Amino acid sequence: MKNLLLIAIALCGFIASAQNIRKLKLIDEDTKKVIPFANILFNTETHKGTSTDIDGIFHLDEAIKTITISYVGYATKTVVVEDIVNNTITLKQTISELDEVVIDGENPAHRIIRLAVANKDLNNPENLNSYTYKSYDKIIITSGNQKKERDTIREKLDSIMKGSYFFITETIAKHKYLKPRFSEDSVIATRSSGFKNPQFAMLANAFQPFSFYEEHISLFETNYLNPISKGSTRKYKFRLKEEYIKGNDTVFVISFEPKSNRNFEGLKGLLQINSNKYAVQSVDATTFNSGKINVTIQQKYNYIENSYWFPEQLNFEITVGEGFGSAKYVGKSYLSEIKPNASLSKKDFPFVSVTLPKGASSKGENFWSLNRRDTLDFREKRTYVFIDSIGEKIKIDKIFNLLPSLLKGRIPFKYVDVDINQLLRYNKYEGNRLGLGLYTNDDIFKDVSIGCYAAYGFKDKAWKYGGDLLIEVLGKKDISFHLSYVNDLRETGNFSGNSVENPFVQRNWIASQMDGIEAYSINTNMKLYRYINWSLGFNTAKVTPLYDYQFVHNGSSITNYTNSEINLGIGYHVKEKLVNNFGITTRMPNDAPVFNLIYSKGLNGTFDSDFSYNKLRLTLDHSFITKGLGKTTYRLDLGYIDSTLPYGLLFTGEGTYDKDIPFVVRNYFQTVVPYEFLSDKYAHLFTTHNFGRLFNNKGYLQPDILLHNNFGVGSLDDTSSHQSIAFKTKENIFFETGLELQNLIKIPVMELGYFGIGVGAFYRYGYHHLEKSSDNFAFKYSMGFSFK
Repeated sequence: MKNLLLIAIALCGFIASAQNIRKLKLIDEDTKKVIPFANILFNTETHKGTSTDIDGIFHLDEAIKTITISYVGYATKTVVVEDIVNNTITLKQTISELDEVVIDGENPAHRIIRLAVANKDLNNPENLNSYTYKSYDKIIITSGNQKKERDTIREKLDSIMKGSYFFITETIAKHKYLKPRFSEDSVIATRSSGFKNPQFAMLANAFQPFSFYEEHISLFETNYLNPISKGSTRKYKFRLKEEYIKGNDTVFVISFEPKSNRNFEGLKGLLQINSNKYAVQSVDATTFNSGKINVTIQQKYNYIENSYWFPEQLNFEITVGEGFGSAKYVGKSYLSEIKPNASLSKKDFPFVSVTLPKGASSKGENFWSLNRRDTLDFREKRTYVFIDSIGEKIKIDKIFNLLPSLLKGRIPFKYVDVDINQLLRYNKYEGNRLGLGLYTNDDIFKDVSIGCYAAYGFKDKAWKYGGDLLIEVLGKKDISFHLSYVNDLRETGNFSGNSVENPFVQRNWIASQMDGIEAYSINTNMKLYRYINWSLGFNTAKVTPLYDYQFVHNGSSITNYTNSEINLGIGYHVKEKLVNNFGITTRMPNDAPVFNLIYSKGLNGTFDSDFSYNKLRLTLDHSFITKGLGKTTYRLDLGYIDSTLPYGLLFTGEGTYDKDIPFVVRNYFQTVVPYEFLSDKYAHLFTTHNFGRLFNNKGYLQPDILLHNNFGVGSLDDTSSHQSIAFKTKENIFFETGLELQNLIKIPVMELGYFGIGVGAFYRYGYHHLEKSSDNFAFKYSMGFSFK
């Protein structure tokens, strides 16, 4: 009883103490925005204090009578605690006339930055062997910055929205990481305004790097040079703005921005470097000169277990577009229950990195009240009420249930989906091709689809048609079975037997040399192991060349033939990260290597097949950044056939030079006409180096500058077997080099970004240099969208 009494007294003391802790917020006097990472000194002591968090929040106990607040760009302010009204303190912005202090020609900020760079590997949390943590994430979408002349429209919009945001979503998740690249974000609960049962989860920490230590900070596929990187003092302007004592450590407040004479993708903002291991304590960084998209990231780190610096809060703010119609995305992520070096093994991680279990979207309000970081403010609560009422009226859940079909390239209707790929296509053989493909959906059979298509080419004046059965077994391995019949066309040199072409790929527009095929096939796809996908199939086809050709085989001349083969495909994605949203598993893009191997075995005599052979194709795709010089992307493409086969089964079609459709096509030769070369063995290397805007990062003309270098070699064992058709071989290495200016002309698109038109010039040289000099040049166009 005595022990119980002591515990009760201690608990009462703790509760009383907790009640005397005062929660305060620091905001800008004019804009009312919170001020993160401000320095708070207690009473008149210079060695004790705290700082505001990302939300401008800090806490005081009753023993503290006065505080002194300082932050770069604001007037320092001393406040009597008991005089604070509504637990809110304001600071007034001021123009600082102070610059960095230079001692003996040395910028003191440079010494601190160099120490921070030297300790990057020590302080980077992703260098830990493992860790786990729990996060609460909140993302809101609202209107972006408005031009003054649009204020009346904004007022009307605010009136319609009745004080709410456009959207709000909350997520609670458990995160695991095991070095070098195993990770899982397991969603515990999620809710989104307008949805009764959201089949997706938005994690705020997915919009920015987990830590501020990589050489480049990747934001929306743009790589910004990190100010905490080797040699950054030559490209960034650093200023030591302030330093203060926090406990036994010194905190250095350093501003940074790109130097005016440097052209690179950079950031500007403030860093707080703690003298304890010279680690980043906080960072507030904004993209510099980034056009129609502006991104701000804020990160706050805490020293845990007296050993490791680890992120504690991660915020982002993304503004897309300018003026009326722009949108702002604001995300906050709060980390808790952090456990570095947790006991984990590879078996603890599923194939899919982001998992959304059933029931995650059905948590009640009591659960959220207990687990969210803080209470929702009036506007956030209003968003749920208002947007939920709209979502109920327009049945937004049903609308988003259409997404799985749309992501597969189909337009869903009741009972059937319409195949987008079959509606309209173009190639130089068929001309315009109109078609219709109908496939059953889950309204009839769950995870089973039966369908057919028919199409007509207006140039070749011929019908094509086919049908298939698809069975999907969703789960850990995502197994699918596909049985099909087609009476269609196949371009010569097409490695697979699939006749369905993507209508949006420019290479398909210039296809002109076709085989008519009547084919039956069956195949299965599944996830074999982590990072590895595989496919296994069989197809048999009757092939009719639709061009002048004779194949001399075993002393006889053949035009039409039958071919049966089994196919095995293996894909290996290094650092693969899979996300499952809306019931669709998608692969997140990254620059890590991707290997694809396709093996085919010809089956002579099977269904009257005429040939026996082994056929291989291996591709390696990879990208990497060279600091200060840009990004290199390359594809290594290898092919091998061990037997003499008809033209349509060999390797050709790697050229893309067409005067009528002069577009740059990646991973193809730009100065080679289609079907110029024929091979049964080849090796190709396609390289592109994007210098970005290194030579001009200002003004109206800001093209990306790309350097292309492509190489190829090949051979053909029995050239005399192929009659009545022209071709070349490339036993000697083929060279071409090109210079491309992407986004040379930029056309504004609804104040959101630019539709860019670029130009490129390519030149072939070496052994395959053509006799007429002008024929070695190819001038092409490129198209794209950019925010800058």
